[in-house]
Amino acid sequence: MSNADMPEQSAAAEQWQRCSFWALLPLLVKAVAQWAGVILGGAYLSFSDRFQAYAPYGITGLALLVVGSALLNWRSTLFRVSAQGVELRRGVLQKEHLLLATSRIQELQVQQPFYFRPLKLFAVSLDSAGSQQQEFYLTGLTSMQLALLQGEVQVDQAVPSTSFFRIWLATLYNKHLWLPLLAVFGAVQSQLDGKLVERLFAQGQQVLQHSGLEQSFTLQIAAGLSVLLLVVVVLVLMTFIWLYPQRFLRDERQLQLLQGTLLKKSQRIQTKGVQMLTLSQPWLARLFGHFSLIFHGFTNSREQKSKFALLGQTSDDINQQLQAQQLLALSDIQKLPLQRYVPAYFRRLLWLRGILILLLGLFVAVLWQSRVIALSTGVVMFFVAALWLLADFWAYRRWHGFCVQDQVLYLWHGGLGQFWQVLPLRQVQKVQLVQSWFFRQNQLVQVKFSTANGSVTLAAIPNQQAQELYAQVLQLRPESGHGLLAASGRIDSK
Repeated sequence: MSNADMPEQSAAAEQWQRCSFWALLPLLVKAVAQWAGVILGGAYLSFSDRFQAYAPYGITGLALLVVGSALLNWRSTLFRVSAQGVELRRGVLQKEHLLLATSRIQELQVQQPFYFRPLKLFAVSLDSAGSQQQEFYLTGLTSMQLALLQGEVQVDQAVPSTSFFRIWLATLYNKHLWLPLLAVFGAVQSQLDGKLVERLFAQGQQVLQHSGLEQSFTLQIAAGLSVLLLVVVVLVLMTFIWLYPQRFLRDERQLQLLQGTLLKKSQRIQTKGVQMLTLSQPWLARLFGHFSLIFHGFTNSREQKSKFALLGQTSDDINQQLQAQQLLALSDIQKLPLQRYVPAYFRRLLWLRGILILLLGLFVAVLWQSRVIALSTGVVMFFVAALWLLADFWAYRRWHGFCVQDQVLYLWHGGLGQFWQVLPLRQVQKVQLVQSWFFRQNQLVQVKFSTANGSVTLAAIPNQQAQELYAQVLQLRPESGHGLLAASGRIDSK
Protein backbone atom coordinates (compact mmCIF):
# COMPACT_ATOMS: atom_id res chain seq x y z
CA MET A 1 0.00 0.00 0.00
CA SER A 2 1.40 3.38 -0.97
CA ASN A 3 1.69 6.33 1.33
CA ALA A 4 -0.89 8.16 -0.77
CA ASP A 5 -3.46 5.54 0.09
CA MET A 6 -2.97 5.89 3.86
CA PRO A 7 -4.87 9.18 4.30
CA GLU A 8 -7.75 7.81 2.23
CA GLN A 9 -7.92 4.68 4.39
CA SER A 10 -7.80 6.74 7.59
CA ALA A 11 -10.57 9.01 6.32
CA ALA A 12 -12.70 5.99 5.41
CA ALA A 13 -12.17 4.55 8.88
CA GLU A 14 -13.58 7.72 10.48
CA GLN A 15 -16.78 7.62 8.43
CA TRP A 16 -19.96 6.52 10.16
CA GLN A 17 -20.78 2.90 9.40
CA ARG A 18 -23.80 0.65 9.80
CA CYS A 19 -23.78 -3.06 10.52
CA SER A 20 -24.67 -5.58 7.85
CA PHE A 21 -28.33 -5.95 6.87
CA TRP A 22 -28.15 -9.50 8.27
CA ALA A 23 -27.92 -7.96 11.73
CA LEU A 24 -31.72 -7.90 11.54
CA LEU A 25 -31.71 -11.62 12.45
CA PRO A 26 -30.68 -11.15 16.11
CA LEU A 27 -32.42 -7.78 16.25
CA LEU A 28 -35.73 -9.46 15.39
CA VAL A 29 -35.24 -11.88 18.28
CA LYS A 30 -34.40 -8.95 20.55
CA ALA A 31 -37.54 -7.11 19.40
CA VAL A 32 -39.70 -10.15 20.16
CA ALA A 33 -38.29 -10.28 23.69
CA GLN A 34 -38.72 -6.51 24.10
CA TRP A 35 -42.37 -6.56 23.04
CA ALA A 36 -43.18 -9.94 24.60
CA GLY A 37 -45.92 -8.53 26.82
CA VAL A 38 -47.63 -6.73 23.95
CA ILE A 39 -47.34 -9.80 21.70
CA LEU A 40 -48.86 -12.14 24.29
CA GLY A 41 -51.65 -9.70 25.09
CA GLY A 42 -52.43 -9.08 21.43
CA ALA A 43 -52.37 -12.80 20.65
CA TYR A 44 -54.78 -13.51 23.48
CA LEU A 45 -57.23 -10.84 22.34
CA SER A 46 -56.93 -11.80 18.67
CA PHE A 47 -57.86 -15.43 19.26
CA SER A 48 -60.58 -14.84 21.83
CA ASP A 49 -64.16 -15.34 20.68
CA ARG A 50 -64.99 -11.67 21.00
CA PHE A 51 -62.15 -10.40 18.81
CA GLN A 52 -61.59 -13.42 16.59
CA ALA A 53 -62.78 -11.53 13.52
CA TYR A 54 -59.94 -9.06 14.00
CA ALA A 55 -57.27 -11.77 14.34
CA PRO A 56 -55.68 -11.16 10.88
CA TYR A 57 -55.36 -7.45 11.63
CA GLY A 58 -53.94 -8.15 15.08
CA ILE A 59 -51.35 -10.58 13.74
CA THR A 60 -50.38 -8.14 11.00
CA GLY A 61 -50.04 -5.31 13.51
CA LEU A 62 -47.85 -7.40 15.83
CA ALA A 63 -45.65 -8.48 12.91
CA LEU A 64 -45.25 -4.87 11.78
CA LEU A 65 -44.41 -3.83 15.35
CA VAL A 66 -41.63 -6.42 15.67
CA VAL A 67 -40.19 -5.92 12.18
CA GLY A 68 -40.46 -2.13 12.39
CA SER A 69 -38.77 -2.03 15.79
CA ALA A 70 -35.88 -4.20 14.57
CA LEU A 71 -35.54 -2.21 11.35
CA LEU A 72 -35.46 1.15 13.17
CA ASN A 73 -32.92 -0.21 15.63
CA TRP A 74 -30.67 -1.36 12.78
CA ARG A 75 -31.15 1.82 10.76
CA SER A 76 -30.47 4.22 13.64
CA THR A 77 -27.34 2.45 14.98
CA LEU A 78 -24.12 3.89 13.55
CA PHE A 79 -20.52 3.62 14.72
CA ARG A 80 -17.07 4.81 13.72
CA VAL A 81 -13.46 4.65 14.92
CA SER A 82 -11.93 8.11 15.16
CA ALA A 83 -8.83 9.65 16.69
CA GLN A 84 -10.77 10.11 19.94
CA GLY A 85 -11.83 6.45 20.17
CA VAL A 86 -14.92 4.39 19.29
CA GLU A 87 -18.14 6.39 18.80
CA LEU A 88 -21.68 5.06 18.70
CA ARG A 89 -24.96 6.72 17.69
CA ARG A 90 -28.32 5.09 18.24
CA GLY A 91 -31.96 5.88 18.88
CA VAL A 92 -34.82 7.48 16.93
CA LEU A 93 -36.94 9.53 19.31
CA GLN A 94 -34.35 9.55 22.09
CA LYS A 95 -30.97 9.84 20.43
CA GLU A 96 -27.79 8.74 22.20
CA HIS A 97 -24.17 9.48 21.33
CA LEU A 98 -21.46 7.49 23.12
CA LEU A 99 -17.71 8.01 22.95
CA LEU A 100 -15.39 5.35 24.35
CA ALA A 101 -11.75 6.43 24.43
CA THR A 102 -9.29 3.80 23.22
CA SER A 103 -7.28 4.07 26.43
CA ARG A 104 -10.41 3.25 28.48
CA ILE A 105 -11.28 0.02 26.65
CA GLN A 106 -10.64 -2.80 29.12
CA GLU A 107 -12.28 -5.70 27.30
CA LEU A 108 -13.29 -6.55 23.76
CA GLN A 109 -15.18 -9.78 23.13
CA VAL A 110 -15.85 -11.18 19.67
CA GLN A 111 -18.40 -13.91 19.01
CA GLN A 112 -19.50 -15.63 15.83
CA PRO A 113 -22.83 -17.43 16.35
CA PHE A 114 -23.56 -20.40 14.10
CA TYR A 115 -26.09 -18.43 12.01
CA PHE A 116 -23.39 -15.84 11.21
CA ARG A 117 -20.67 -18.29 10.21
CA PRO A 118 -21.82 -18.86 6.59
CA LEU A 119 -22.14 -15.08 6.23
CA LYS A 120 -18.71 -14.41 7.83
CA LEU A 121 -20.24 -11.90 10.26
CA PHE A 122 -19.45 -11.25 13.93
CA ALA A 123 -20.85 -9.77 17.14
CA VAL A 124 -18.67 -7.51 19.30
CA SER A 125 -19.03 -6.12 22.82
CA LEU A 126 -16.76 -3.49 24.40
CA ASP A 127 -16.41 -2.73 28.09
CA SER A 128 -14.51 0.05 29.85
CA ALA A 129 -13.22 0.84 33.30
CA GLY A 130 -15.69 2.40 35.71
CA SER A 131 -18.80 1.00 34.03
CA GLN A 132 -21.55 -1.17 35.45
CA GLN A 133 -22.45 -2.74 32.11
CA GLN A 134 -21.09 -3.04 28.60
CA GLU A 135 -21.17 0.23 26.66
CA PHE A 136 -21.12 -1.16 23.14
CA TYR A 137 -22.75 -4.20 21.63
CA LEU A 138 -22.71 -4.44 17.85
CA THR A 139 -23.94 -7.44 15.87
CA GLY A 140 -23.66 -8.33 12.20
CA LEU A 141 -20.20 -6.81 11.69
CA THR A 142 -18.19 -7.68 8.59
CA SER A 143 -14.56 -8.81 8.73
CA MET A 144 -13.36 -5.34 7.73
CA GLN A 145 -15.47 -3.66 10.41
CA LEU A 146 -14.22 -6.13 13.00
CA ALA A 147 -10.60 -5.45 12.03
CA LEU A 148 -11.32 -1.72 12.34
CA LEU A 149 -12.57 -2.13 15.92
CA GLN A 150 -9.88 -4.56 16.96
CA GLY A 151 -7.02 -2.45 15.71
CA GLU A 152 -3.73 -3.89 14.63
CA VAL A 153 -3.39 -6.70 17.17
CA GLN A 154 -5.38 -9.81 16.27
CA VAL A 155 -4.95 -13.51 16.83
CA ASP A 156 -3.33 -14.86 13.70
CA GLN A 157 -4.68 -18.18 12.50
CA ALA A 158 -1.05 -19.30 12.20
CA VAL A 159 -0.67 -19.13 16.00
CA PRO A 160 -0.52 -22.78 17.14
CA SER A 161 -3.45 -24.14 19.10
CA THR A 162 -3.35 -26.17 22.29
CA SER A 163 -3.65 -29.85 21.42
CA PHE A 164 -7.14 -31.23 21.01
CA PHE A 165 -6.57 -34.03 23.53
CA ARG A 166 -5.64 -31.65 26.35
CA ILE A 167 -8.62 -29.38 25.70
CA TRP A 168 -10.88 -32.44 25.43
CA LEU A 169 -9.77 -33.58 28.89
CA ALA A 170 -10.24 -30.06 30.26
CA THR A 171 -13.99 -30.34 29.70
CA LEU A 172 -14.07 -32.98 32.44
CA TYR A 173 -12.27 -31.18 35.26
CA ASN A 174 -13.19 -27.49 34.74
CA LYS A 175 -16.40 -26.64 36.57
CA HIS A 176 -17.14 -23.54 34.49
CA LEU A 177 -17.50 -25.84 31.44
CA TRP A 178 -20.04 -28.21 33.00
CA LEU A 179 -23.05 -26.05 32.13
CA PRO A 180 -22.36 -25.93 28.36
CA LEU A 181 -21.40 -29.61 28.63
CA LEU A 182 -24.89 -30.38 29.96
CA ALA A 183 -26.37 -28.31 27.14
CA VAL A 184 -24.52 -30.39 24.54
CA PHE A 185 -25.51 -33.61 26.29
CA GLY A 186 -29.17 -32.57 26.29
CA ALA A 187 -29.01 -31.62 22.60
CA VAL A 188 -27.46 -34.99 21.73
CA GLN A 189 -30.09 -36.83 23.74
CA SER A 190 -32.95 -34.95 22.08
CA GLN A 191 -31.55 -35.58 18.59
CA LEU A 192 -30.80 -39.25 19.14
CA ASP A 193 -34.05 -39.87 21.03
CA GLY A 194 -32.36 -42.72 22.88
CA LYS A 195 -32.11 -44.88 19.76
CA LEU A 196 -28.34 -44.71 19.48
CA VAL A 197 -27.87 -45.67 23.12
CA GLU A 198 -30.22 -48.63 22.69
CA ARG A 199 -28.43 -49.72 19.52
CA LEU A 200 -25.02 -49.46 21.15
CA PHE A 201 -26.32 -51.37 24.14
CA ALA A 202 -27.67 -54.17 21.92
CA GLN A 203 -24.44 -54.40 19.89
CA GLY A 204 -22.30 -54.50 23.02
CA GLN A 205 -24.53 -57.16 24.49
CA GLN A 206 -24.18 -59.34 21.38
CA VAL A 207 -20.40 -59.01 21.33
CA LEU A 208 -20.05 -59.92 24.98
CA GLN A 209 -22.50 -62.81 24.68
CA HIS A 210 -20.44 -64.29 21.85
CA SER A 211 -17.42 -64.15 24.14
CA GLY A 212 -19.14 -66.56 26.54
CA LEU A 213 -19.77 -64.20 29.46
CA GLU A 214 -22.77 -64.58 31.73
CA GLN A 215 -25.98 -62.73 30.89
CA SER A 216 -26.09 -60.40 33.92
CA PHE A 217 -22.46 -59.43 33.64
CA THR A 218 -22.91 -58.94 29.90
CA LEU A 219 -25.73 -56.48 30.48
CA GLN A 220 -23.67 -54.47 32.95
CA ILE A 221 -20.62 -54.30 30.70
CA ALA A 222 -22.72 -53.41 27.64
CA ALA A 223 -24.52 -50.65 29.52
CA GLY A 224 -21.23 -49.25 30.81
CA LEU A 225 -19.62 -49.25 27.36
CA SER A 226 -22.66 -47.57 25.83
CA VAL A 227 -22.66 -44.77 28.42
CA LEU A 228 -18.89 -44.34 28.10
CA LEU A 229 -19.10 -44.04 24.32
CA LEU A 230 -21.91 -41.48 24.59
CA VAL A 231 -19.83 -39.41 27.03
CA VAL A 232 -16.88 -39.47 24.64
CA VAL A 233 -19.08 -38.29 21.76
CA VAL A 234 -20.54 -35.47 23.86
CA LEU A 235 -17.08 -34.32 24.98
CA VAL A 236 -15.84 -34.27 21.39
CA LEU A 237 -18.82 -32.17 20.29
CA MET A 238 -18.41 -29.84 23.25
CA THR A 239 -14.71 -29.35 22.45
CA PHE A 240 -15.28 -28.56 18.79
CA ILE A 241 -18.23 -26.23 19.44
CA TRP A 242 -16.80 -24.04 22.22
CA LEU A 243 -13.11 -24.69 22.83
CA TYR A 244 -11.00 -26.00 19.94
CA PRO A 245 -8.89 -24.51 18.47
CA GLN A 246 -7.53 -22.48 21.38
CA ARG A 247 -5.12 -19.78 20.24
CA PHE A 248 -3.46 -17.33 22.60
CA LEU A 249 -1.55 -14.16 21.69
CA ARG A 250 0.42 -11.95 24.05
CA ASP A 251 2.20 -8.69 23.30
CA GLU A 252 3.26 -5.64 25.26
CA ARG A 253 -0.21 -4.13 25.11
CA GLN A 254 -2.77 -6.90 25.54
CA LEU A 255 -3.60 -10.58 25.86
CA GLN A 256 -6.06 -12.17 23.45
CA LEU A 257 -7.67 -15.61 23.48
CA LEU A 258 -9.58 -17.18 20.58
CA GLN A 259 -11.60 -20.36 21.16
CA GLY A 260 -14.15 -22.47 19.32
CA THR A 261 -14.93 -23.85 15.89
CA LEU A 262 -18.71 -23.64 15.63
CA LEU A 263 -19.21 -20.86 18.20
CA LYS A 264 -16.08 -18.73 18.00
CA LYS A 265 -15.27 -16.46 20.91
CA SER A 266 -12.49 -13.89 21.26
CA GLN A 267 -11.56 -12.22 24.56
CA ARG A 268 -9.04 -9.52 25.38
CA ILE A 269 -7.40 -8.15 28.49
CA GLN A 270 -4.87 -5.34 28.59
CA THR A 271 -1.48 -6.57 29.77
CA LYS A 272 -1.27 -3.88 32.44
CA GLY A 273 -4.82 -4.69 33.51
CA VAL A 274 -4.06 -8.25 34.70
CA GLN A 275 -4.68 -8.08 38.43
CA MET A 276 -4.10 -11.65 39.52
CA LEU A 277 -3.54 -15.17 38.21
CA THR A 278 -5.05 -18.46 39.30
CA LEU A 279 -3.52 -21.83 38.50
CA SER A 280 -5.98 -24.68 38.78
CA GLN A 281 -5.06 -28.36 38.80
CA PRO A 282 -8.01 -30.59 39.80
CA TRP A 283 -7.25 -34.15 40.86
CA LEU A 284 -7.94 -35.58 37.39
CA ALA A 285 -5.69 -33.00 35.76
CA ARG A 286 -2.90 -33.92 38.19
CA LEU A 287 -2.81 -37.42 36.71
CA PHE A 288 -1.88 -35.94 33.32
CA GLY A 289 0.20 -32.99 34.57
CA HIS A 290 -2.22 -30.42 33.10
CA PHE A 291 -3.18 -26.97 34.39
CA SER A 292 -5.72 -24.25 33.71
CA LEU A 293 -4.38 -20.70 33.89
CA ILE A 294 -6.97 -18.00 34.64
CA PHE A 295 -6.18 -14.33 33.96
CA HIS A 296 -8.22 -11.90 36.08
CA GLY A 297 -8.36 -8.50 34.39
CA PHE A 298 -9.59 -5.12 35.58
CA THR A 299 -13.31 -4.44 35.22
CA ASN A 300 -16.21 -3.07 37.21
CA SER A 301 -18.77 -4.74 35.00
CA ARG A 302 -21.43 -6.81 36.73
CA GLU A 303 -22.46 -8.61 33.58
CA GLN A 304 -19.11 -9.43 31.99
CA LYS A 305 -15.90 -10.38 33.72
CA SER A 306 -12.53 -9.58 32.21
CA LYS A 307 -11.39 -13.09 32.90
CA PHE A 308 -10.48 -16.00 30.69
CA ALA A 309 -8.91 -19.42 31.18
CA LEU A 310 -6.18 -21.10 29.16
CA LEU A 311 -7.07 -24.79 29.20
CA GLY A 312 -4.85 -27.84 29.02
CA GLN A 313 -1.56 -26.10 29.79
CA THR A 314 1.63 -27.99 30.62
CA SER A 315 4.09 -26.96 33.33
CA ASP A 316 6.37 -25.42 30.68
CA ASP A 317 3.45 -23.36 29.34
CA ILE A 318 2.64 -22.17 32.86
CA ASN A 319 6.24 -21.15 33.57
CA GLN A 320 6.39 -19.22 30.32
CA GLN A 321 3.20 -17.27 31.06
CA LEU A 322 4.21 -16.48 34.65
CA GLN A 323 7.60 -15.21 33.61
CA ALA A 324 5.98 -13.08 30.87
CA GLN A 325 4.02 -11.40 33.70
CA GLN A 326 7.34 -10.80 35.50
CA LEU A 327 6.44 -13.36 38.17
CA LEU A 328 8.22 -16.40 39.54
CA ALA A 329 7.92 -19.65 37.61
CA LEU A 330 5.84 -22.41 39.17
CA SER A 331 8.92 -24.47 39.89
CA ASP A 332 10.42 -21.48 41.77
CA ILE A 333 7.16 -20.85 43.66
CA GLN A 334 7.23 -24.40 44.98
CA LYS A 335 10.79 -23.78 46.27
CA LEU A 336 9.81 -20.69 48.28
CA PRO A 337 9.86 -20.89 52.10
CA LEU A 338 6.09 -21.19 52.28
CA GLN A 339 4.45 -20.50 55.63
CA ARG A 340 1.83 -23.03 56.74
CA TYR A 341 -1.30 -22.53 58.80
CA VAL A 342 -1.18 -23.39 62.51
CA PRO A 343 -2.32 -26.89 63.68
CA ALA A 344 -5.26 -25.41 65.62
CA TYR A 345 -6.88 -24.38 62.34
CA PHE A 346 -6.70 -27.92 60.98
CA ARG A 347 -7.99 -29.45 64.22
CA ARG A 348 -11.06 -27.25 63.88
CA LEU A 349 -11.40 -28.19 60.21
CA LEU A 350 -11.16 -31.90 61.10
CA TRP A 351 -13.96 -31.50 63.64
CA LEU A 352 -16.12 -29.85 61.00
CA ARG A 353 -15.39 -32.68 58.53
CA GLY A 354 -16.28 -35.22 61.23
CA ILE A 355 -19.63 -33.53 61.89
CA LEU A 356 -20.33 -33.50 58.15
CA ILE A 357 -19.55 -37.22 57.89
CA LEU A 358 -21.85 -37.92 60.83
CA LEU A 359 -24.70 -35.97 59.21
CA LEU A 360 -24.05 -37.81 55.96
CA GLY A 361 -24.33 -41.14 57.78
CA LEU A 362 -27.67 -40.09 59.32
CA PHE A 363 -28.92 -39.00 55.90
CA VAL A 364 -28.00 -42.36 54.36
CA ALA A 365 -29.72 -44.15 57.25
CA VAL A 366 -32.90 -42.15 56.63
CA LEU A 367 -32.80 -43.05 52.93
CA TRP A 368 -32.37 -46.74 53.82
CA GLN A 369 -35.22 -46.68 56.36
CA SER A 370 -37.43 -44.99 53.75
CA ARG A 371 -36.55 -47.79 51.27
CA VAL A 372 -35.19 -45.25 48.82
CA ILE A 373 -31.86 -47.08 48.52
CA ALA A 374 -30.65 -50.53 49.45
CA LEU A 375 -28.46 -51.05 52.52
CA SER A 376 -25.43 -52.11 50.47
CA THR A 377 -25.77 -49.07 48.20
CA GLY A 378 -26.07 -46.75 51.18
CA VAL A 379 -23.00 -48.21 52.89
CA VAL A 380 -20.92 -47.85 49.71
CA MET A 381 -22.08 -44.25 49.22
CA PHE A 382 -21.27 -43.39 52.84
CA PHE A 383 -17.77 -44.87 52.83
CA VAL A 384 -16.87 -43.35 49.46
CA ALA A 385 -18.00 -39.85 50.56
CA ALA A 386 -16.31 -40.19 53.98
CA LEU A 387 -13.02 -41.37 52.47
CA TRP A 388 -13.14 -38.53 49.94
CA LEU A 389 -13.65 -35.89 52.64
CA LEU A 390 -10.86 -37.31 54.79
CA ALA A 391 -8.47 -37.67 51.83
CA ASP A 392 -9.22 -34.10 50.74
CA PHE A 393 -8.52 -32.88 54.30
CA TRP A 394 -5.23 -34.81 54.41
CA ALA A 395 -4.16 -33.38 51.04
CA TYR A 396 -5.05 -29.84 52.09
CA ARG A 397 -2.98 -30.09 55.27
CA ARG A 398 -0.04 -31.64 53.45
CA TRP A 399 0.06 -29.34 50.41
CA HIS A 400 -0.52 -25.71 51.28
CA GLY A 401 1.34 -22.55 52.17
CA PHE A 402 1.82 -18.88 51.30
CA CYS A 403 4.64 -16.40 50.91
CA VAL A 404 5.10 -12.73 50.02
CA GLN A 405 8.04 -12.29 47.65
CA ASP A 406 8.90 -8.99 45.93
CA GLN A 407 5.51 -7.48 46.89
CA VAL A 408 3.67 -10.45 45.36
CA LEU A 409 1.54 -12.88 47.37
CA TYR A 410 1.84 -16.55 46.37
CA LEU A 411 -0.79 -18.86 47.86
CA TRP A 412 -0.88 -22.65 47.49
CA HIS A 413 -4.01 -24.38 48.72
CA GLY A 414 -6.74 -26.85 47.87
CA GLY A 415 -6.95 -30.55 48.61
CA LEU A 416 -6.98 -33.39 46.15
CA GLY A 417 -7.24 -30.60 43.60
CA GLN A 418 -4.48 -28.01 43.85
CA PHE A 419 -4.71 -24.25 43.32
CA TRP A 420 -2.06 -21.54 43.14
CA GLN A 421 -3.06 -17.89 43.36
CA VAL A 422 -0.61 -15.13 42.45
CA LEU A 423 -1.56 -11.61 43.54
CA PRO A 424 0.64 -8.49 43.22
CA LEU A 425 -0.17 -6.54 46.38
CA ARG A 426 -0.29 -3.26 44.46
CA GLN A 427 -3.50 -4.53 42.81
CA VAL A 428 -5.33 -4.96 46.14
CA GLN A 429 -8.29 -2.62 46.53
CA LYS A 430 -9.74 -3.89 49.81
CA VAL A 431 -8.50 -5.86 52.80
CA GLN A 432 -10.83 -7.64 55.21
CA LEU A 433 -9.59 -8.93 58.57
CA VAL A 434 -12.11 -11.44 59.93
CA GLN A 435 -11.80 -12.88 63.42
CA SER A 436 -14.41 -15.27 64.79
CA TRP A 437 -14.66 -16.46 68.41
CA PHE A 438 -12.46 -19.48 67.68
CA PHE A 439 -9.87 -17.31 65.98
CA ARG A 440 -9.80 -14.86 68.92
CA GLN A 441 -9.15 -17.73 71.30
CA ASN A 442 -6.19 -18.84 69.21
CA GLN A 443 -5.04 -15.30 68.26
CA LEU A 444 -5.59 -15.95 64.55
CA VAL A 445 -7.06 -13.84 61.75
CA GLN A 446 -8.56 -14.64 58.35
CA VAL A 447 -7.31 -12.11 55.78
CA LYS A 448 -9.11 -11.54 52.49
CA PHE A 449 -7.45 -9.45 49.75
CA SER A 450 -9.92 -8.24 47.11
CA THR A 451 -9.23 -6.79 43.67
CA ALA A 452 -11.70 -5.46 41.12
CA ASN A 453 -12.05 -8.98 39.72
CA GLY A 454 -11.12 -11.67 42.20
CA SER A 455 -9.94 -12.27 45.74
CA VAL A 456 -7.34 -14.24 47.69
CA THR A 457 -8.00 -15.46 51.24
CA LEU A 458 -5.42 -16.47 53.84
CA ALA A 459 -7.44 -18.85 56.00
CA ALA A 460 -5.65 -18.44 59.35
CA ILE A 461 -2.54 -16.43 60.17
CA PRO A 462 -1.28 -14.89 63.46
CA ASN A 463 -2.63 -11.49 64.49
CA GLN A 464 0.68 -9.66 64.25
CA GLN A 465 1.38 -10.96 60.75
CA ALA A 466 -2.10 -9.94 59.60
CA GLN A 467 -1.51 -6.39 60.81
CA GLU A 468 1.86 -6.27 59.04
CA LEU A 469 0.34 -7.40 55.74
CA TYR A 470 -2.41 -4.82 56.13
CA ALA A 471 0.16 -2.07 56.69
CA GLN A 472 2.21 -3.30 53.73
CA VAL A 473 -0.75 -2.99 51.38
CA LEU A 474 -1.50 0.51 52.69
CA GLN A 475 2.06 1.60 51.92
CA LEU A 476 1.77 0.31 48.34
CA ARG A 477 -1.49 2.24 47.76
CA PRO A 478 -1.12 5.50 49.73
CA GLU A 479 -3.48 7.38 47.41
CA SER A 480 -6.36 4.98 48.19
CA GLY A 481 -5.54 3.99 51.73
CA HIS A 482 -8.87 5.23 53.02
CA GLY A 483 -10.62 2.82 50.64
CA LEU A 484 -8.99 -0.23 52.26
CA LEU A 485 -11.28 -1.77 54.83
CA ALA A 486 -10.63 -3.80 57.94
CA ALA A 487 -14.01 -5.31 58.61
CA SER A 488 -16.03 -8.12 60.18
CA GLY A 489 -14.38 -8.46 63.56
CA ARG A 490 -12.23 -6.85 66.19
CA ILE A 491 -8.56 -7.81 65.93
CA ASP A 492 -7.25 -8.88 69.30
CA SER A 493 -3.47 -8.51 69.10
CA LYS A 494 -2.53 -9.54 72.62
